[in-house]
Amino acid sequence: MMTVLQELSMITAQAFEEAGVSSRGVEVTYSRRPDLCDFQCSSAMKLAKESNEKPIVIARKVVEKLETNMAFKTASAQMPGFVNLTLSDQWLAQKMNQLTSDKRFGCPLTQSQQKLLVDYGGANVAKSLHVGHLRSAVIGESLIRMLRFKGHHVTGDIHMGDWGLQIGYVIEMVRDEGLEPKYFDGIEYESYPMDAPFDITKLTELYTCANAKSKVDEAFRARAAQTTADLQKGNKGYLALWKHILDVSIPDLKKNYSLLQVNFDLWLGESDSDPAIPTVLDMLKQQELLVESEGAMVVHVKTEADTKPMPPCIMQKSNGASLYATTDLATIYERVKDKSLDGIVYVVDKRQDLHFELVMRVAKMAGIVEDDFYFKSIGFGTMNGTDGKPFKTRDGGVMQLGDLIEILIEGAAKKMDDYSHVTSEVEKKKVALAIGVGALKFADLSSLLTRDYVFDIDQFASFEGKTGPYVQYAGVRIASILEKLDLSSSQTHSIEMPKTKSERELMMKLAAFGSWFEIAVGSYQPSKICDYAFELSQAFNVFYHEVHVMSEPFERKQSLSQLLKLTKDILEKCLWLLGIESLEKM
Repeated sequence: MMTVLQELSMITAQAFEEAGVSSRGVEVTYSRRPDLCDFQCSSAMKLAKESNEKPIVIARKVVEKLETNMAFKTASAQMPGFVNLTLSDQWLAQKMNQLTSDKRFGCPLTQSQQKLLVDYGGANVAKSLHVGHLRSAVIGESLIRMLRFKGHHVTGDIHMGDWGLQIGYVIEMVRDEGLEPKYFDGIEYESYPMDAPFDITKLTELYTCANAKSKVDEAFRARAAQTTADLQKGNKGYLALWKHILDVSIPDLKKNYSLLQVNFDLWLGESDSDPAIPTVLDMLKQQELLVESEGAMVVHVKTEADTKPMPPCIMQKSNGASLYATTDLATIYERVKDKSLDGIVYVVDKRQDLHFELVMRVAKMAGIVEDDFYFKSIGFGTMNGTDGKPFKTRDGGVMQLGDLIEILIEGAAKKMDDYSHVTSEVEKKKVALAIGVGALKFADLSSLLTRDYVFDIDQFASFEGKTGPYVQYAGVRIASILEKLDLSSSQTHSIEMPKTKSERELMMKLAAFGSWFEIAVGSYQPSKICDYAFELSQAFNVFYHEVHVMSEPFERKQSLSQLLKLTKDILEKCLWLLGIESLEKM
């Protein structure tokens, strides 16, 4: 099924041909003046030169062909060469009935299916998740759902940070605190303690202290770097301690990601690619790509076409330790060695854009992937507090993600106390969690990804304005109306032509879903889905206050119930694409 814009563009292109004008590049767009018309086509102005006619003359010829088409109530030409189009109510109702029988709601499947891997989440082990980890997980989950709905085969990988310098920091902090000397005495034991010398709270404390110490203590930083290198070379004591770090960290990560409804297909880390590092480095050496520079081993990736500075990609430190670039390159090698993957999408802080540009170039230079292999780095901005600075707790610390979720749940529960129809305490907690997490995710996804945005808990948890709860509540209202109508026989009843302005505008917005989705998935911008869901909720609320469905005659109730069900279904699809739970009651 085509989107409305695709279908109208095809109809209009045919009219251009019938008018004796080229149809190359003919495109219909939504009108910038909805008070004048529903859609516009400006292609006459682009084709005027090659047609050797004035744009307005072409537009008038095209309008003559469109006036008899049942899709349009009116078609008119406007200076200097616009074709203005308003849909007929008959065609609009027909479109609604097509959407009710289309599980994709007018969103075309891709014609070039790809097998993609989305690298997102990227949390470091050895500490609890904090708000800084939110964006990659929430954005990545939404993008995966969008790409899958488009028809691609997509796998999501958390790609944990479990093998880098931060592990060396924690190991050295354990040494300094004397928690378990056996790991550090240089003796290779047959076995090490079964129980970790820390829980997640203590481990997070060790990580925080080690990170702070590394910034002021050069000797500590040097020890940690050497420890990291020794760990990567197979030191048994360090490996045993590292396994404890994973055993304590991963269950905590899974618990918090589960609350966010973020579902990784793969729980792999940097360590899983470590065995491939010698192979990758050997490939670079054999092709004479790896060269020494100031003691380190690097690959020069700058080309003559580059107009901006392009530093070399550092692959190995002077002490032999691997870096993020080494691990990321080895990870690419592991991911593509079965030759079935078409591309990798990275969801990372925009400050890492250069890093991934370097790694992608090395991967292609070394022949690890073909030149046409699809790499995409989705860089996102930071989440800031109302003061415009990175989001912190009141005492200036970095807020734990679990604490933020609890605050949102409590806020949602308080709002529910005022008017909620949910009486069971157990159900109330579930609904409050869905509202709180929905508010969090909608706020995170509603801005363009590259922009920093201000996270205001009170604003985003509101049931008014452009928020997750506002969209969820629109669905709840519809569910309530449908429950009261209880028209089981209406399942086969068709949607009739609109009788009010708000009903028509609701239909127009429903018809637009496919076009909005195409823009969203094509630009990797979940914010477009947020925009659409909010506008659809607004259109429904205007309709809700204008049309009193329960008071309408039976036949019209049947038609309206189908229209409301379609609205609810598309709202729920939007929320699903955003990774937000739909609700029947609030």
